[in-house]
Amino acid sequence: MTSTSFPEATCPVPRIPNGKIVSPRAAYSHKDTIAFECEPGYLLRGHRVLQCQLNSTWEPPVPACEQGKCPGSALSALLFPV
Repeated sequence: MTSTSFPEATCPVPRIPNGKIVSPRAAYSHKDTIAFECEPGYLLRGHRVLQCQLNSTWEPPVPACEQGKCPGSALSALLFPV
């Protein structure tokens, strides 16, 4: 049985506006995982956990943090107008 050697894959450190990596590191290699969270007032759109692939990309794709509202806030405004 022969072993095929591949160069070590490294993935770039992803950055998302209004969000951050939970427990960030300086570098990421194949099969490393990262988790994202958004700043208060923002909602995560996409997957929270990503894994570094052999082709030096993250799968699933890097998420985004979008400004959001708490569910029910429109209803609260109707029930309790200011």
